[in-house]
Amino acid sequence: MFLAAGKSSRMGTHKLSLPIRDRTIGSLSLYAAVTSELDHIFAITRGDDTLDWIDWVLRMKALKNRWTVVRCCEAEKGQSFSLKAGLSRAKEEKADGVVVLLADQPFIRAEMINELIFQYEQYVSNHKKLDFVAAMFGNLLRPPVLLSKNLFLKLITLTGDAGAQGIIRQNPDLNGISIIYEDRKAFLILIQRKITNWREKEGYKNEHEDTGCKSLDSNRH
Repeated sequence: MFLAAGKSSRMGTHKLSLPIRDRTIGSLSLYAAVTSELDHIFAITRGDDTLDWIDWVLRMKALKNRWTVVRCCEAEKGQSFSLKAGLSRAKEEKADGVVVLLADQPFIRAEMINELIFQYEQYVSNHKKLDFVAAMFGNLLRPPVLLSKNLFLKLITLTGDAGAQGIIRQNPDLNGISIIYEDRKAFLILIQRKITNWREKEGYKNEHEDTGCKSLDSNRH
């Protein structure tokens, strides 16, 4: 589930359309998802999203068949509605689990997503129950996170802006794995309207965003 229905209220513009190098924020994130070992990607968007942030490369036949847009007309009510919209489609496909990805994490790599899948498959191949596999940075669980179908019923109970962290936090008996990463850049997200140090180092000028790290219990979009 590729969550791309955030309000971008802090940015004053649709942040997924902002450029990084020769692509957009949203396209970089989506490209990592479609080139990973995920079976299919459901991109959860707002009902009025024009999708102009999706680059032409992702619209080519080889990649277009890898993702489907799911319109969430209730996205403004909180992240839980986007999650449930994506979950509904995943259940239709009889998915064994879902990986929750955020569209405003442009530096997530396909290899990171693949590692979540690999660890999950290795664990359950030994006939062991596993509820989730999450990335960890700075001692905090962060997206992306893989959730097994064991948690689907719990996900349906989420309300408002609650995310996957709400399920993990409220159920300490869950069996999960965390994969520790040291690359801070991979977990950067856009949070404010100003020039950032990392973009200055890359030689970018007159941009409109700042970055920060998001944990699974963050409610910022």
